[in-house]
Amino acid sequence: MKKRNTLIFGIYCSALLIQNILALKTIDIVGFTVTTGILISPVVFILQDVESEIYGFHKTKQMILLAYFMNFIFTLLIGIAILIPPAPFYANQGAFATLFATTPRIVIASFLAYCIGSLTNSKIMTLNKEKYGLFRRAITSTIAGQILDNAIFAFIAFYGSMPVNLIFKMVIGATIIESLYEIVFYPVTKKIINYLKQ
Repeated sequence: MKKRNTLIFGIYCSALLIQNILALKTIDIVGFTVTTGILISPVVFILQDVESEIYGFHKTKQMILLAYFMNFIFTLLIGIAILIPPAPFYANQGAFATLFATTPRIVIASFLAYCIGSLTNSKIMTLNKEKYGLFRRAITSTIAGQILDNAIFAFIAFYGSMPVNLIFKMVIGATIIESLYEIVFYPVTKKIINYLKQ
């Protein structure tokens, strides 16, 4: 059981790192502007649901804080890497700095959004466990967590560099797509939970 929990922690931390890198690029999906972080962000919430259901809110909170600590280390090292003078033959210093210079703002936005959204998601998952079934808790927790996560992240990360109406579209679009992702992959979530309960 402990080995399985360690594996969930590892996959979760990796997924969050990937999400923050992918958040540097925006795309349009069926009329909604979202970041490419959407490719993996639902996985983050699914793993939160699994951890919350199996190990409870306290363990999930530990996982959430560990993942952010790893993101903080990543951001710190990126900042140092930008400051270190490149080799004379390295021609991509400008591109490297341009690509990752926004990372601290993205990570700050991610930290606040992610902590509030993730803890909300986990708390809802563990509330009324006896009263409501897994499907209802998994979906409602994801919708609530994603709305908070997307709204806080989008306004901190993109306010001033993107029109407000586009930020709203990003929040709505990302929440709808991620919630649909959760519904589609609910059988996977349930199967993982049932397997870990054995």
